[in-house]
Amino acid sequence: MIKQRRHFHSFNALRFVSFLLVFIHHIPVNETSFLSYFTKTGGVGVSFFFSLSGFLITYILLAEKLEQNKISLKHFFIKRILKIWPLFYAMLLFAYLTPFFLDYSNLPSSSDGYKPNWWYSVFFLENYQMLFTKDFPNVSPLRVMWSLCVEEHFYLIWGFTLFLLPVKKLPKLILFCIFLAFFVRIIYFKYEILSIDIFSNIDYFAFGAIPAYLLATKNNILHLINNISLKTKYSIIPIILVCIIIFPLFNESILRFITPTIYGFLFSTLILFTLSSRNSILINDKYVISKLGIYTYGLYLYHTIFINLFIQLFKNSAIEMKNVLIAISSLIVTIVISILSYHLFEKRFLNWKRYFNP
Repeated sequence: MIKQRRHFHSFNALRFVSFLLVFIHHIPVNETSFLSYFTKTGGVGVSFFFSLSGFLITYILLAEKLEQNKISLKHFFIKRILKIWPLFYAMLLFAYLTPFFLDYSNLPSSSDGYKPNWWYSVFFLENYQMLFTKDFPNVSPLRVMWSLCVEEHFYLIWGFTLFLLPVKKLPKLILFCIFLAFFVRIIYFKYEILSIDIFSNIDYFAFGAIPAYLLATKNNILHLINNISLKTKYSIIPIILVCIIIFPLFNESILRFITPTIYGFLFSTLILFTLSSRNSILINDKYVISKLGIYTYGLYLYHTIFINLFIQLFKNSAIEMKNVLIAISSLIVTIVISILSYHLFEKRFLNWKRYFNP
């Protein structure tokens, strides 16, 4: 039996911050508002999710392989299924039934985007339908599910790869993934292909895998990071935040090709700063931001539903600061529904994960 997994403090808080970036990206914002700058950083939130996932999945697999000299792919995939599939397919059912409900209620439906091909949706291929059509599905929450498809593809690739690959060769794999994504994005840009598949995003996961490898193998680099003072680490955080805000503004320049690599490096650095045995950046689990981070999966899947709902409710309203009211209302309702969803639905499946430990 593998020893109890390490709990990574601060990760729930980081997840919630990532969700907020995505949320702000989707709310209606006046072009003159200071929040309009943050609407361009929504992709950063998704990318950080990828890096966090890359860290956690890599660490779980490496810890098991180093302790038991093998990886149980059966247990690994079952636990991923219990976490992702129940709410994913519940939301697919919701998306499938929504047009029928709107038609029955004589309510307007969105004419923007394509009508989903449910075979793509069911088999986690929504991102490829978006890629082929160069458009988005016309119903929520399918528009954000492309990232979950990328996550599922990562689980498959990374699970089998780490099962077969010797641990000492992982750094070469990480380096390969970083270069692969860089060149794939250049090719996609040339042919006007959306960067929404695993190959154009795998570097984010790889950058997350770097601190996982250093931690699992007790690499000396981690000891060097431990010696960096807490004051220095906190002084670097504002630099990371400024980069996150500024770099999307250079989207039309040559920087568009290296920005993801810079982001990946910053994400990896931030994760490393939370792992140190001393002088670590710690966001206590008792903080509200950390507690809300527990419900990030639901928050991510539900938020566009309620944003669109409140946009329709206030569409003909002459209320001043209407967009602010839409944002606050949709955020509050999303949080409440996500909490209920987690405790009444998702947790029933998550509790089964304990039966599939190595």
